[in-house]
Amino acid sequence: MNIVFIETFYGGSHQAFLDGLMKYSRHHIMPVTFPARFWKWRMRTSATYIAETCGEALRNCDLIVATDYINLAELKALTRYTCPAILFLHENQLSYPTPEGEKPAVEFGLVNFVSALTADLCLFNSHYHFREFEAALRQLINGIPEFVPEHARAQILSKSQVVYMGLNISAFPHTNIPMNPVPIILWNHRWEFDKQPAVFFEALYRLAQAGQDFRVIILGENFQVHPQEFILARERLGERILRFGFVESLEDYVHFLSRSDIVVSTAIQENFGFSVTEAMYCHVLPLLPNRLSYPEILPK
Repeated sequence: MNIVFIETFYGGSHQAFLDGLMKYSRHHIMPVTFPARFWKWRMRTSATYIAETCGEALRNCDLIVATDYINLAELKALTRYTCPAILFLHENQLSYPTPEGEKPAVEFGLVNFVSALTADLCLFNSHYHFREFEAALRQLINGIPEFVPEHARAQILSKSQVVYMGLNISAFPHTNIPMNPVPIILWNHRWEFDKQPAVFFEALYRLAQAGQDFRVIILGENFQVHPQEFILARERLGERILRFGFVESLEDYVHFLSRSDIVVSTAIQENFGFSVTEAMYCHVLPLLPNRLSYPEILPK
């Protein structure tokens, strides 16, 4: 089968998922990828660009798989593709939290809404994510003042399924390494508000004030010009930090995971938990909140 896989935010777990799928799938997959930046513009204009540059491929493939940072309805209108299309939702903008002081932008949730209507199949990366989307979808439709598409919600839910993301375990060691005499705490999440780094660092400051001996490895992608919480943490934690910042190579990333003892999440938004899953596979002890998708990937 010839598959075109469209990933307009090719970074982090999105990139790892696509790379693993391409490596292990028995089908031929043609990737169409954009760098992981300008997500709002990806949702607004990526369909137009892809229609211009890849329209012929879309009209001649057997299957299209697209993730959530694209308007699939626009893509279908512009290319007139006739093959089935799958929408894989890593996130959705209907239920995604908004930074403090910002108003929710309904336009991006509407992109996910019409894309889900257009797709032949909608795949969610966890049951938690699907439930969040379902509740937000109901709220969106209930908020339409008139001419309400009454059957849209049922149409989307009837073609929705949950498919967990695969982990390319061949790249990660699975040997049980003894814990370090001085525990090493790991942060391997995006440097974004929805991961609540300020809460994480406040806990570390309290440990330091209490005289606890520890070290910390701070990884993860940064999309900010001046990530204030991280700049402050670098000053306050000083020599306790063994690594500060994103690592480019998978080999280096695996090295730092393997050195760690405890991986911590303080997130308020997590639909799967790819970075935590990677760390757990490397025998790093998880310290997670009892919310979001975490009870699903680590049940009692």
